[in-house]
Amino acid sequence: MAAAENERELTSTLNLGLRSIETLGEISPAQVFLQRADASIRAIIDEVCAPGSDKAMLVIHRGPAQGSRFLLDSEVTSIGRSPESHIFFDDVTVSRKHARIQRSNNEFVIVDSQSLNGTYVNSISINEQTLHMGDQLQIGKFHALFFGNSHIKSLGEK
Repeated sequence: MAAAENERELTSTLNLGLRSIETLGEISPAQVFLQRADASIRAIIDEVCAPGSDKAMLVIHRGPAQGSRFLLDSEVTSIGRSPESHIFFDDVTVSRKHARIQRSNNEFVIVDSQSLNGTYVNSISINEQTLHMGDQLQIGKFHALFFGNSHIKSLGEK
């Protein structure tokens, strides 16, 4: 009996807090955002995402600064806690020079700048990743959606 009690004492439950995995037929966070956004926001996103556009947009959908929009229209956009960053995130979970988004041939690539807390795309830690319509970026406490020029095709619209 004593061995059974000792065994129970050594047993514990570990909850990793894993996010659910998206399955077919499930509505993506980008689709949910577009459904809930008012017409003026959707019009801006449609303009940014028009075929042939060389622009993209990040929209903060969770965390501090929720609702903020950042136009990506230059060759390199820096992201960090430094006030000199193009996208300034004022939070200790963000490194001073956290990441950058580079535009090349109408593709946008996010590159982690060896940040302390890392950069995540669709909940996966990355060093460098090409962004696609609806990708979710996490930089510190900031969760953003990427809207690029292929949104209709990528979100399954006709």
